[in-house]
Amino acid sequence: MIKRWPSFLRPWWAFLLALALLSVPQASAQEVPTDRLRVAIKPLLPFVIYNDDGTYSGFSIDLWNEIAARSGITFTYVPLETVTEVLDYVRDSRADVGIAGISITREREEYVDFSQPMFNAGLRIMTSTAGSDPGPALILEFFSPTVLLGMLVVFISVVLIGHFVWLVERKNPDFPDAYLPGVGEGVWWAAASLIGAGENMPRSIAGRIGAFVWIIVGIFLIAYLTADLSAQNTIQQLQGTIGSVDDLPGKRIATVEGTTAANYLRDQRLLFVPLDNIEAGYELLEGDAIDALVYDSPVLIYYANTDGQGKVQVVGPLFERQDYGIALPTGSPLREVIDRALLELVEDNLYDDIYARWFGQSP
Repeated sequence: MIKRWPSFLRPWWAFLLALALLSVPQASAQEVPTDRLRVAIKPLLPFVIYNDDGTYSGFSIDLWNEIAARSGITFTYVPLETVTEVLDYVRDSRADVGIAGISITREREEYVDFSQPMFNAGLRIMTSTAGSDPGPALILEFFSPTVLLGMLVVFISVVLIGHFVWLVERKNPDFPDAYLPGVGEGVWWAAASLIGAGENMPRSIAGRIGAFVWIIVGIFLIAYLTADLSAQNTIQQLQGTIGSVDDLPGKRIATVEGTTAANYLRDQRLLFVPLDNIEAGYELLEGDAIDALVYDSPVLIYYANTDGQGKVQVVGPLFERQDYGIALPTGSPLREVIDRALLELVEDNLYDDIYARWFGQSP
């Protein structure tokens, strides 16, 4: 026989059941918070741009606006100045979202969550176009071991030929018979003949044979030195002084403190000037205070193609590949919402449109 609940407990049971049912829609509603979210941002061209009229634009801004519109999210921006500030705000829940060009790293994952990658990037090197002028380096090349050795060979050869000419021509009445005047005249002729200005050719058969051999050898010596200097000049023009990460040791380097670029340089035991922002790096580079600026590839390329055009250049291949993500407090219910919206943007090709708008090409 099935026992029934005592009559005095039935009202309480009904109340508890109703309370449980009411809690179900509240849990699902947490997926898209109805409160206005606080979105922490920092300036980073072309991802986040602080406009003079108080508005914001950029790749990350356009992307977030689309995510928010698709997810029914209302928000307000919290403008900050550094990535460290953005991550601190998110970690301490002073911001619900952090977006700019924030690299996903193992260290950062320990205190914040990230969405799936929203941008594939890496590090590059920027140098000054003025620094690629081969003039100073070409002057120094005159004192390189190869050139100095070649000049020494030419000098010794000229002196030896001068002695030879004196020996075979000293009986010539038009040639000085004494040692110093005769050798001096022979050395002068040997040196002048290298540039086609030699006069008073030797009259003796031995002298003429020696002169012929010397002129041929001299042509090859001058051609060798000229080719070596020309090759060094060409290499200098094509490569500059910095062409890859391998060229950084011993150079004056700078990057923004608290970034993946700074961590990379420390791991490589490379000394660098720590900066508060990338704009300070541009000024140092253009003012010849540093030799190279190491930072995120898309940021450097954007500047080199806009305000830095003709003044700076991005050199070498991409290295230390990394992904950008949207930072969230640990355990945030927004993660699934944002990931879903990002996937929709990619599938709808709207992500490609936003990318092309700011980088001039599809990803």
